[in-house]
Amino acid sequence: MLFLEFLSFTSLIFEILALFLSFYFKNTKIFFITFAFVFFKLFYFYASTFQAHLFTSLFLPFTFFIFSLKKQNELIFDKKNISIVVFFLLISILGLVLTKSTDFNASMLNFHLFNFFNPISELSLIFFIFEFVFLSFVCFKKREFFYIIAFIGAYLQFFFNSALKISYFELSSIVFCIYLIYQAYKNTFFDPLTKFPNEKKLAHFIKGKKEFSIALLHFTELEFTKESYKKLILKQIAKILKRLKAKIFIVENDFIFIFKDENMSLTHLSYIESLLKNTEIYLENEKFKPEFKILLKNNQNNIKESLIILREELP
Repeated sequence: MLFLEFLSFTSLIFEILALFLSFYFKNTKIFFITFAFVFFKLFYFYASTFQAHLFTSLFLPFTFFIFSLKKQNELIFDKKNISIVVFFLLISILGLVLTKSTDFNASMLNFHLFNFFNPISELSLIFFIFEFVFLSFVCFKKREFFYIIAFIGAYLQFFFNSALKISYFELSSIVFCIYLIYQAYKNTFFDPLTKFPNEKKLAHFIKGKKEFSIALLHFTELEFTKESYKKLILKQIAKILKRLKAKIFIVENDFIFIFKDENMSLTHLSYIESLLKNTEIYLENEKFKPEFKILLKNNQNNIKESLIILREELP
């Protein structure tokens, strides 16, 4: 029981943290879902724990489901989010009425369908299963798998009778915090277009290495190509280079390769050169062979100086 009470307190701490992170990184979906966790906790001050559990188990997964499908906005305080305020007002009215209603109890919400375990509400469990299936389909399509884990974490308490004696706790906010921190790390150290590590990650990677070989792959077309085409070219080239087992970074639209020694660099670069020579880039039903130049510096120990020297050698 002490552990469960600790979970209830801990979930509130992570909810506050998730609210702060989602507000800072402008993730409106996670912000409003996490706000819903805090919002539903207010009913526990108004009604009995069991009645509040019944209401939460039925309406919180639905709220999570609706907000996770909502289109992402960059601003939290936006006119487009007025519908969310109205939604919370309706939930408030329902909560004030149902949590004090004598008719809103377990006998009405259970149909004796499950013999192997006894959830708090079989009706809420049925809705949870349908919502879970549909949400899983959407998340797999968008590759947002963390929402599925978070959705289970939001309902987990209602599977176990022993966990129903304390106030509501959830594990979703922990999932959201991990996701938001991971996204912040990716945005700081990885290029959003190519998904390759950026210059900051390169500088961190080089620290402590006394000698290394550095190569620069430069595409001449990028200097004279409009921005939309430039992005398409970089994305297609990145897909090709991801097949290679090499340390690849991107700095100012140039691909940087780091090798342990000269022999390894020569082997890899000759393969890269032959691969790109036989590569055709497709842009709006047209194809062309990219013009590129590969420059190499061996036995280097300063990344910034090496990049400056290599760029000076470009035509």
